[in-house]
Amino acid sequence: MEPEKVSVAAHYRLPWLLTSFAKLLDFCSKGLATRFLWRIFCGPIKFKTPSREAEFYKKTEQEKIQAKSTNKEIMLYRIPNDGKKLLFVHGWNGRSSQFFRIIELLSDNGYDITAFDLPGHGRSTRSTTNLPEITDLISEVTKSRGPYHAILCHSFGGVAALNAVRLGATFEKLVLISPGVYEIKPMFKTFVGLFGLDEEYYADRLFDLAESLYGSSPGEFGLDRFSKQIGMDTLIVHCEDDKEALKEIAITLHGDMKNSVLYMTEGLGHRRILRDQKVAEKVMNFL
Repeated sequence: MEPEKVSVAAHYRLPWLLTSFAKLLDFCSKGLATRFLWRIFCGPIKFKTPSREAEFYKKTEQEKIQAKSTNKEIMLYRIPNDGKKLLFVHGWNGRSSQFFRIIELLSDNGYDITAFDLPGHGRSTRSTTNLPEITDLISEVTKSRGPYHAILCHSFGGVAALNAVRLGATFEKLVLISPGVYEIKPMFKTFVGLFGLDEEYYADRLFDLAESLYGSSPGEFGLDRFSKQIGMDTLIVHCEDDKEALKEIAITLHGDMKNSVLYMTEGLGHRRILRDQKVAEKVMNFL
């Protein structure tokens, strides 16, 4: 089992002009190359929202708020109800509407729903963002809008949510769907490798730059550092054939976490898993 392996989605196959520019900067100035890589690393891609998610926007109350922790505008979605309060956090390059199937089932059964688009994602204002910033944002929303019975996350959102818990955010239950990263350093190395540059050298440079900006090493945010300390009831859902977040990540987390349940699916990949009816029912039964 090698949870440190990281796969790369097809949309990260970079154009030759971008990789050539990075190599030119590498030749001219290692410092400029590092900052260029950091800018690309922190820049999410906004994808067109498919028509199947349109109903989500019709059913939710929407409010653009200025997040104090990030000083950025984010779009917040609400479906008020009399039941327990739930918070949804999507993954990198994702959006809240990807949860439409799960949210529809839970709201129909009385749960009170809150979701938000991460900075630079979905209908939030375009911007860069990163893991420490997303972690702080989850903590801010939890304090200002909670408390929440559970937090439900997809991919990179689960990494941020677990870090928010590490730093003091509290929930009774946690749902992790397709958790995307276990260790941080391999993620940086895989990203640098997209440009054909020295992975070890620039991963270290990016680590140093991030630490200078945020006061803590990116490695501290790796689930390998603290997942064994998370004791809340957790449901981990993952697909056997997920090519973007390998199943070993979920299996390792399940082994680490004291009170976790692992539910493996087949044929759903990394994103289709969010709109599977059986997965939605599994989540509701867990809650």
